[in-house]
Amino acid sequence: MEYLETLGQVLRETRVAAGLSREDCSQVLNRDHLAKVEQGRQAISVVKLKGLCDCLGVSHSLVLVVVESRLAEIELKTYRTFQNEEFDRHLADGMLSNDVNFAARQGVRGKRAKDNRKAVETLQAQSFTKMEVVRKLNLSRSTVDRYWLKP
Repeated sequence: MEYLETLGQVLRETRVAAGLSREDCSQVLNRDHLAKVEQGRQAISVVKLKGLCDCLGVSHSLVLVVVESRLAEIELKTYRTFQNEEFDRHLADGMLSNDVNFAARQGVRGKRAKDNRKAVETLQAQSFTKMEVVRKLNLSRSTVDRYWLKP
């Protein structure tokens, strides 16, 4: 089963278990859209998924755990244990955090650019020529030109 089909099946099962009809969920999705989502024929946005799950009285993250468990063909409790271990590992690695990482706003390219600028300026201060900096840092000439400080 593919992802959209599995997600649709889980949503349908959850809706039926909650005793709700498609019409009961119409404040979030119209009946036809919900039918297509439940049949795995149409995607659903994260915002709509959250709204639908709120209507169904279940966390959208739990719905996604069930979907992933079914796709991996792993019993739900076993998969949840695996997920908890993965969660703890990502916390320990600093990949996930309670705190907002404002430095992430600049993205990988922005961080790399900042590091390149600093490296070029350092080597320039050490009296390296532009071409030596190009070779030493393995950067393009235009990148070195961009960060080369004017006298």
